[in-house]
This record gives sequence, C-alpha cells and structure tokens, in this order.
Amino acid sequence: MRRFLIVVNVMLLFVLILAGGLLWRGLHIDDSVVFMPVQRPDRDVLSIRGQEALSDVRHDRIAFGGLDIALTTVGPSEGPLIVSCFGNASDRYEQGADYAAKILPFGQVLLWDYPGYGDSGGKPGADALERVVGDFVPWIEAQAGSRPIVYWGHSLGGFVCANLAARTRKVAAVVLETTAPSVGAVARTWTPSGLPLRVTYDAALSRFDIPDALAGVDAPVLILGAGRDRVLPVSLSRELADALPRATYLELPEATHFSAGFDPRAQAAVAALLAKP
Repeated sequence: MRRFLIVVNVMLLFVLILAGGLLWRGLHIDDSVVFMPVQRPDRDVLSIRGQEALSDVRHDRIAFGGLDIALTTVGPSEGPLIVSCFGNASDRYEQGADYAAKILPFGQVLLWDYPGYGDSGGKPGADALERVVGDFVPWIEAQAGSRPIVYWGHSLGGFVCANLAARTRKVAAVVLETTAPSVGAVARTWTPSGLPLRVTYDAALSRFDIPDALAGVDAPVLILGAGRDRVLPVSLSRELADALPRATYLELPEATHFSAGFDPRAQAAVAALLAKP
C-alpha cells in the first residue's frame, strides 16, 4: 500500500510539473498552425477536381515574388473579377469547384493556391505570402482591366484577401466569410476559459489584421457569420463587425464554417453588396 501511494504521488507530481510548465511557457501559434496544406503527390497537369461541371476554365502557373503560383479562372471575362482566397486547408484542386460554384453567380472567379499549397511552389507561411502579394496585385488589376475587382475571403482567406485589397488601387467590394479580426483575436478565443494560459504568435502573423488592412479601403464590406461555426466561433465574426462599423453584417444561425457562403440569404446579401454604386 505504501509503495502504491508513493507511485501515485510521483505521478501527480509529474502531472503538476507538466501543467506548470505549460502555464509558464504558454501556447505559441506559428505558421504550422495557421497554414495547413493538404499533402499529396505533385501533378504534372494543372486541374481542379470536378472541373467538368464548370465552363470557361483556364489554368496557369505564373511567377510572383520569385514563386510559381498556380491559378485558375472560371467563367467568361464579363462582370466583376472575383478573387477567392481559400481557408487554411483548401486548395484549387480539392475545393476549387465548390468555391467557384459559390461565387460564379456574381462574376468571373479567380482561384489561386497559396505558396506551398496545391500546385504552387514555395513554403507555406506569412512571409511567403508577403513575397507574392506585391507582384500579384498588379497582375490582378491587369486581368480585370476596366471591370470591378471583388475580394472574397473565407476563414484564413479573410486575412489574405484583406491584405490584397489593401494594395489594390480600386476595390469594388469585399466579402469576409466566417473569419476573424486578427490572429491575436483567434489566439484569445482559443485560450481555455478560466485558465491563466499565455498564448503568443509569430511576429509575421501580426500582419493578419483585417480592420488594420481595410482601414484605407473605400469599398463596401459584407461579413458573414455562422452560428454553428466550430472552427472560428461566430463571436469572432461579431467582433470583426464591431471593428468595421461601416460593414454589413449577416449572421446565419444554422450555418457552419463551410456552408455560410452557400446559404440563399448570404447569396442575396452578396448580390445586394455588388449592386451598390
């Protein structure tokens, strides 16, 4: 019995030491947490799964910031050019057809793989994205010509599209779907309630701040929140709406992280957004 109690006490001490170490060091969010590309063998031919159901599909691979970036445009070159920015585990091949179907009613869709994702080269991360953006925005503007440019960012894509919009000379509209104000806000939300746990993140991720990025963007903004979001709780969408008081906020109580943009009410809100002068 005495030996058993000694073993139990040693185990409890070990657990307390681990817990104390976690509380002292905290949790750290880096690129590996924010960027999670699906790993699969390289493909020689650019494509997207299910593209046979789409029309006017064109693939390309272009160097931006010294990195080869894979792109796909879907739909005729009429109406707005709508740049889609994926969530952190999505790419053109796996989810491109779904993203395109969601956005096609409103214009031509531009899908692109982040560095290290899908068919794009480079290593995934905030610094690699920063390298790409400088060259990518002028290319987007050239592709649009006189047509309006719209940015539609989902989840992680909200941060990415906001940074693209900040560098675009004329933005027609921005759609922010089930995203968050900043990486800092996400870190606070992910901190267990009542636990004095310190959550930190890489300095490079501090540029993922949507209100800051859109401060100089004079374009209507639509924020879509999902009541059943289990990835980025709807409280983050509400916080983003509070930080962007000029934006239109639509909360869909039964929508999930991935379904919000397909909801008929969301589609009607996007149509109304794009109808604004």
